[in-house]
Amino acid sequence: MNKRQAKKLFRKYVNNECTEQEKELLDNYLESFQDKSIPLKQLNFESDIKSKIWQKIVSETTESEKEKKYFSVKYLKYAAMLIALLSLSIWFLSTNKKENQPPSLIISEQSIILKTGDNKKVVINTKDNQALISNGQIIGEQNGASISYKNGKKETELVYNEIEIPNGRTFKLILSDGTTVHLNAGSTMKYPVNFIQGTSREIYLQGEAYFEVTKDVNHPFVVNANNIGVKVLGTHFNVNSYENTDAYTVLAEGSIVVYNQLEKNNPENHKKIAPGQKASLLKQNIQVKNVDISQYLGWMDGRLLFNNENFMNIVKKIERKYNVIIENKYEKLNELRFKGDFKNESIIDLLDTFKESAGFNYKIIDNKIIINKP
Repeated sequence: MNKRQAKKLFRKYVNNECTEQEKELLDNYLESFQDKSIPLKQLNFESDIKSKIWQKIVSETTESEKEKKYFSVKYLKYAAMLIALLSLSIWFLSTNKKENQPPSLIISEQSIILKTGDNKKVVINTKDNQALISNGQIIGEQNGASISYKNGKKETELVYNEIEIPNGRTFKLILSDGTTVHLNAGSTMKYPVNFIQGTSREIYLQGEAYFEVTKDVNHPFVVNANNIGVKVLGTHFNVNSYENTDAYTVLAEGSIVVYNQLEKNNPENHKKIAPGQKASLLKQNIQVKNVDISQYLGWMDGRLLFNNENFMNIVKKIERKYNVIIENKYEKLNELRFKGDFKNESIIDLLDTFKESAGFNYKIIDNKIIINKP
């Protein structure tokens, strides 16, 4: 069992989610260390997890006389480890940090910004609810981490809003036609407050979003995403068009038409794709292949997925999810490829996992992570 697996099992342990087999795995893991303080340096527990593990051990050793006998033996090494861990924490607080102990990241949460049609900027606090007003009229409603626009089909002029989602955040929009858009971190989208009868429903995206488009055969829905265009009548699909990356779309259901924006008026060069396919713009051509779409949609559940991706692209994903800056001074890593699936891990857990498998050192300065050759 590696360090990442052990840490996950300890978190399950404090939440009463461990099976008997998993408890046995933890037992064997700790049994492998003669000195019970050794795992502490490897697992780097946060203080709240230390406290929860300790409280659970205490509660389990006082349930009944029979259980007390069992747990006092079985969890003695857990307790020994926690005592050493708590002592070690106090020692760290009373002394200067060692050079090989990375400082905490200083991450300031950036605001989601909505630019309205009357050139005003609205700061979106996802803990609040508010009416959205433009030119004296209520155009929509914000409820926490989503905005829903009112249906106003009588409008005759397009009025655009633009929303900016910073790194470390995600957001949901419900457009005036009922289409739902899930926006990933580091994305910007420009869209009409109300769509107009007799015209296409066009939006402009930079970044990544998952669309659940309301079907309307008379008004195609069009996504303009850097150099790629996607045209649909009503379906579910994901579009990725971050800067300095190859734009692509992945289809979950229905069908969509994909094209290079330079070929927008040449339908013979457009590609129609089916569910489970990915269309990418590579060297000005749309290339289609079959994929496992779950590998591209995990971000909506807060997961960070790598499927044989090079380290350079992985760094960009980590920066967006955790709102950090990573400077890689060990260029040999850039072309190495990795597979992985992360969800609840802290940025330090993630870095330590890569450090263990790829072999590098890193240091932290404020919200910047600097990767160095070992």
